[in-house]
Formats: sequence, structure tokens, C-alpha cells
Amino acid sequence: MANSRAHAIALAGFLIICFIIWLTIEIPKGILTDTDELLTAERSREMLLTTPWVVHFNFHRSFAKPPLQYWLTMLTLSRLENRTLAVRIWPLLYAVLTAITLACLARVIAPDQPWLVPLCMAILVCCPMFSSEAGRALLDIGLAFFATLAILFAQLARKRPVWWIGVAIACWLGSLQKIPLIFLLWLLILLVRVSSPVERRRLFSGWLMASIMFAAAASAAWPLLQWAKYGMLLKGVFHEQVVALVGPEHLGARPYFEIPLKLSTGAWIGGGLFALIAPFVVVLWKKQNFSSATKELAIVCLALTSLAVLFNFRSVRYVVPIIPSLCLLLAVVLHRFLEQRSAVRTAAAVLLALILIAGLTQAKVQFYLRQTNASGKMVHGKLKLRVPEKNIADGKRVAEELGLLQRTGTKIVLIKPAQTEGDLRYDSFFLFHGNLRFPVAKLTLDEVRAAPWQPPLLGGCVNRDFQAVQEIYGNIQRQFASAQFVLWRVDAK
Repeated sequence: MANSRAHAIALAGFLIICFIIWLTIEIPKGILTDTDELLTAERSREMLLTTPWVVHFNFHRSFAKPPLQYWLTMLTLSRLENRTLAVRIWPLLYAVLTAITLACLARVIAPDQPWLVPLCMAILVCCPMFSSEAGRALLDIGLAFFATLAILFAQLARKRPVWWIGVAIACWLGSLQKIPLIFLLWLLILLVRVSSPVERRRLFSGWLMASIMFAAAASAAWPLLQWAKYGMLLKGVFHEQVVALVGPEHLGARPYFEIPLKLSTGAWIGGGLFALIAPFVVVLWKKQNFSSATKELAIVCLALTSLAVLFNFRSVRYVVPIIPSLCLLLAVVLHRFLEQRSAVRTAAAVLLALILIAGLTQAKVQFYLRQTNASGKMVHGKLKLRVPEKNIADGKRVAEELGLLQRTGTKIVLIKPAQTEGDLRYDSFFLFHGNLRFPVAKLTLDEVRAAPWQPPLLGGCVNRDFQAVQEIYGNIQRQFASAQFVLWRVDAK
């Protein structure tokens, strides 16, 4: 048994090392173009230029997201020459910590099944919703780490209530990472345990009460500081975090069951459907004696997924925080099948191989498309892959030139084309890649005609719109041109 455990741990460690090497090779490649990645990068850059105590975007205070990952990104942006790597290295670290935490969780819920650890590691590493997201500078993987950490501490608190303090710290850090999702996860865990007479008798303790009070106070500290010192509107935070996700623009705007449908058919081809089925198997398969910890985890995952469906969350990415737990539950179920008779074992082994191969292939394709800045385009309901967007490199070159031309007192404006072809992209793209030190306004031609900005101006547009800008500003000067992009200047008269 000791040798088997040692071999299982060694295999799990080998998988994590391979995962680190793979992502370390992949993440420095390509140009940052994703909107949310650029928001992370630009907010961090502007905090370096302004103040680390309030998030800025376009050189205005922004209270849309908390600062933890932006603080971390500040550290590497100021030290690493490869800025793509500097922005993406923290999700990689979060992903590695998540994998290690999940391995510990597997040991806790199934201490007599050592091979469950490398099995869940293999499924997690090959899951495209985890591995590809770990290569992007988004906030979700960090939230997945803190959610998995909170679940681990909650399981340890079954025997030693002092571990509730760990859950409280994970809640606090999770609220600084993105949203206070872990409070909901904690509530669900408590509800599951209260519903069981055995669990209820040993649940409540001084450690639990103290942990809840600490988590609430610590999580409220940052919003209260922003409100008291920087004028943040608490109503605005509620709008950003709740209404923007499930409000009138999104609630009901897309069909219900979008998240489970995308998870099973698009976001994780081959494994997503089985990952959704696994919690039901754990809860409903009476012949198998799953542990109470495993059943609790399954119920929590089902509850969170059901709430996401009920409130019609607009993106499958919002279930990323529970993807590690779903991978663990899938590993638990497959492990039980692998222990069955030869025919069942063979079928389970084939299914596992297909899930791993399909997931890994999908993740590698996503990395390739990201590095070549290609994207998917819907044509008559079918997904058609576009060739790499040649405008990306040209747009970055224009942004860099714009950064060289910027001057104090000169306003910067970008003219949005009426068509998407040859678009100047979004303001965050120019702010970050141009290292701009001043705000950028992105306006349509109609907006400029209706209320022309007063010179001195520095602007950008596409070739077909340059003549229209010339009609508005007679003394315009062309400064730089690349492909279909033009940079121009209008001096004060």
C-alpha cells in the first residue's frame, strides 16, 4: 500500500510538472487581444502609473473588479520584458496551486484510494476549460483556486473545526480576486451538513462563528475603504457584479441551459457531458458507498450549476470555479468503474482515454488559435475558422506609434469604423500596447461631426474614414500609416 501510494503521488507530481512546462512554453506566445485579458493588463499598468490603492482604467477610477490579481500583475509588469508573459504568469501559478489543492482534496475524501490523485490530475490537466483558461490573464482561474481551497479546508474542518479559519481566509481572498462566490459555496456546504443529523451535531462551534465574522469583516474592508476614501458608489458595485451578469440585458436574453449545453458540447468536447453527469451518479447511485464528503461535493456542484442555469448566466466561464471539483467527481466515478469486472473496466479505460485525448486536443487548438490571433466566426449557424487576423500585428504597430506621438495636453481620439473589417479594436488594446499615459476616447464619425473635439488632437482611424475626418478638421496632418490604419494630428490654431 505504501509503495502504491508513493507511485501514485509521483505520477501526480509528474503530471503537474508536465503541465507547468507546457503552459510555460505556450503563454508567452501571441499578442494580447482578448478584451478581458487586456482589461487585466491595462488596469494593472495604470495602477503602476497612478496608485495601487484604487483600480484605474482609461485613467479614471474603476470599481468594477477588486484588485488582488492586478496587484500581482503589477509586480511582474514592472520586471519582465515579455509583457504577455508578465500578465499571464499569475493564472499559471493559480492553476498549479489549484491542481495541488485538488490533489490534497482527493486524498482527504478518499484516503484509501491513492490512484484517484493522479487520475483527477490527468482529467484536470486535459480539461480545456481549465488548461486553456490557465493560459489567459483572466480572473476566473484565481477564483477556482480559492474555491477549491475553501472546499479542502471545509472537509478538514469535519475533524478539526479550526480549519474553518482557512475557509474564511479563502472567502476573503476570493472576494479580492473577483466576486464573493465562496460565501455562497460556504453556505451550500453548511446547508448540506445541517440537513444531516450526524453532521449537524458536530457542525456548530466557536471556530465556525468566529470564521464567519472574520470573513464578513475582511471581505467588507476593501469596498468600505473604496467607498470612504475614493467615492465608490455601493449601488454601482451591485450593478457591476449582479445586474451586469443577470440583469435585463442578459437574463432571458439567451436560452436557458446555455451553460450545461456549452459545457457538454463546446467548452469541453468529450468530457463536459460526463463531468455534468458525475455528480448525479455520486448522489443517486445507491449501490456504491460514496463517502459523505464526496456526496457533499457533488451536491454543492449541482446546486451551483443549477443556480447558474436558473439565473441564466451569460457565459460558461462562470462555472470555471467548480471545474476542478467536477473533474474530481468524474475521476471518482471512473475510478469506481475501473475497479469493476474486466468488461466494465475496459469500457471505463477506453472512455477515460477518449476524454483525455479529446480534451487535450481541444486545449491545444485553443492555444494555437490564441497565439495566431485567429477566431471563430459564425456563418449561417455554422462555425467557420478564419485565417489569422493580419490586422492584429498592424494594430499593435499603430498603437506603439501612437504611444511615441502622445504629448501632454493633446487629447487622443480613435474613430470607430462603421464596419468591423479593419477595426481599430478597443481602447484597452491601444492603451496597453501603446503604453499611453493619457485617456483615449473612441467615437463614431457621427459623434465627431455632431460635437467636434477641440484641438490639439491626436487621432487614429482607418483609411476610408480619413477623408471624412479631413472634412471636419481642415488643418489635419497625417503622421503615420500602416496597412489600412492612419494616425493623424490636429494642432491648435
